Amino acid sequence: MKYRFYGKSDVGQKRSHNEDAFLFDEKHGLAVVADGMGGHAAGEIASGIAVEMIYEFIKAMDKGGEVTWPFEYNNDFSFEANLLITGINLANDKILKKVEENSKLKGMGTTVVVGLFKGDKVTIAHIGDSRAYYFRDGKLNLITEDHSWVNEQLKKGIISEEQAREHPFKNVVTQALGSGEKLLVDIDEVKVKPGDIFLFCSDGVNSMLSYEKMQDIFREKGADDIEKLGNRLIEEANIAGGDDNITIITVNAYE
Repeated sequence: MKYRFYGKSDVGQKRSHNEDAFLFDEKHGLAVVADGMGGHAAGEIASGIAVEMIYEFIKAMDKGGEVTWPFEYNNDFSFEANLLITGINLANDKILKKVEENSKLKGMGTTVVVGLFKGDKVTIAHIGDSRAYYFRDGKLNLITEDHSWVNEQLKKGIISEEQAREHPFKNVVTQALGSGEKLLVDIDEVKVKPGDIFLFCSDGVNSMLSYEKMQDIFREKGADDIEKLGNRLIEEANIAGGDDNITIITVNAYE
């Protein structure tokens, strides 16, 4: 299986600066989106650390040299999953250390969603409310489950999908890098088929666009041009209000 990647970030319509960060590397099959928080420059620092640390760890392990595994290996997960969990924990440790060194950064943190494509499988790890989707046979499928206050209320049936999009607490996450030393990283693995399109995004996309609207955009653009697909998602999120920074990575699988 081969993969094409495209990524872009936009400040949106309401924010003065962009606290999102993203990175993709076709050689290593890696896609990372991080949504920083903490205000001023702190969110940008946290999201930048997350992207950089995860990428550097994946690259180091891919070289096959003598690299010390810094955390306990979990035999319940695949090697790829352990790579991502470890990369995320390394990023978390560095963010916490930065805060210790500079009290002005107190409260900074970031969400992160990561995809690692190897052969015909993608391993996805995430913390917070940045999301991963895949589009197959005309249907858009949400892979990740938000670590957020609003999602907890949704699961309990207390609020509706529409109420969730407008709720004043819609940006409150229940897990984030920088929030503590213990992270419960969610792992998902998807068997990839030719023609699949994957989307990794900050909540600036899905908080502005309904599932139905996003699916319509995928159906309209298809797999032929993932650049136009990604740009259209950003454009429509801005048209809908652009309340937050908007970041996307789109990935197309082909033989």
